[in-house]
Amino acid sequence: MRSETIVTGALAGVIGAACAGQALAADRAAYYNGKTATWIVTSSPGGGHDLWGRLLARHTEKALPGSKFVVQNRPGAGHILGLNLIYGSKPNGLTMGNFSTGVALAQILGRKGMRADLTKMSWLVKLASEPRTMIAGKDSSLKTFEDVLKSKRVLRFSASGVGSGSYMDSFMLATSFGIPHKIITGYSGSQAPLAMMRGEIDLWLGSEDSAEAYVRSGRVRVIGQVGGNIKGAPDIRDFAKTDQAKAVTRLMHSMGQLSRIAAGPPGIPADRLKALRAAVKTAVLSKAFQADAARAKRATQPAFGEDVHKLVQELMDQPPEIVAMMKRLEKVQVEMQRHVGPVTQIKRGGREVFITYKGKEVSTKISGSRTTIIVNGKKAKRGAIKAGMTCTFTYPRPGAESKRVDCRG
Repeated sequence: MRSETIVTGALAGVIGAACAGQALAADRAAYYNGKTATWIVTSSPGGGHDLWGRLLARHTEKALPGSKFVVQNRPGAGHILGLNLIYGSKPNGLTMGNFSTGVALAQILGRKGMRADLTKMSWLVKLASEPRTMIAGKDSSLKTFEDVLKSKRVLRFSASGVGSGSYMDSFMLATSFGIPHKIITGYSGSQAPLAMMRGEIDLWLGSEDSAEAYVRSGRVRVIGQVGGNIKGAPDIRDFAKTDQAKAVTRLMHSMGQLSRIAAGPPGIPADRLKALRAAVKTAVLSKAFQADAARAKRATQPAFGEDVHKLVQELMDQPPEIVAMMKRLEKVQVEMQRHVGPVTQIKRGGREVFITYKGKEVSTKISGSRTTIIVNGKKAKRGAIKAGMTCTFTYPRPGAESKRVDCRG
């Protein structure tokens, strides 16, 4: 009888503790009942960051009964504008958002306008991993990463532009491994594998998902990866012999582990942060969230709360020689072309503009943050460009993103 009493008492204690824990969690979450939270997406509507931000806001709202989450898009300065808004908001647990991992490089380099300190933020989640992957054309003589290291000729890497992830990855990897190289800008999205087929470039560094999509098209092959999951492709870290090469591949691996990240400002009270983190975790792991992600053909590899904070701290802890290498990119100048002609087409809300130049139609991509737009002598937004205007594109080549667009008419 006495042993039964002990067992019964122990079981009651466990149940009591569990009930107390549930009650405490419910009490923390009760703060959000009846309140409106703002979720800031640091990019324009449409695109991957906007998709993930809206999914997170919608499903976190469901995980916090009685709450309302409002999404605000705050693009500008390569995600820095929106990040600064998140960082400087009241630490009451009612403002948070998602942004690009690229802002970490802005902080490491001390880029002008970057006010946030990522190591101090209230981290919620990272949704994905995007290991860096190297591809070459299907018929290229470069069959493996060893072929790249043995090459005596200058290898042409592709990048969308100076300062882009592909440019920084290419520059750091080629420099640290002593690979003779030239980085050719102006290739974004699927333009890189097409350029490989035409023989314009030799190599491209990008995300694992994109690389696999290009491989499925039958145009390219993967010849190296940094901590990736593609069978048969060697890990570039295994070839790093110098301290510099090891540090660069560590940085690339850290960047690859952190994708689609979200946080709130520093100083959110512990109980509210705990409730918010629990709600985000519940949201992301829910069948409904995963189904929405699957419909959008997006995979998740999530980590939460303090685990994300540790990954961020590891990324930010870079040795001085790597910081110095990255800062060399600030001084890189790309040779530009200037093409002038009447505007014939405008697509995607001004994101792509066409003119007639020397009897041929050429196009340019226009970034809302990186392209300087002048219309009739005054700074303007891309929506101000109209068909019939005469515009000058200043860009690396036709089809590339313009550094500057001057229009009149």
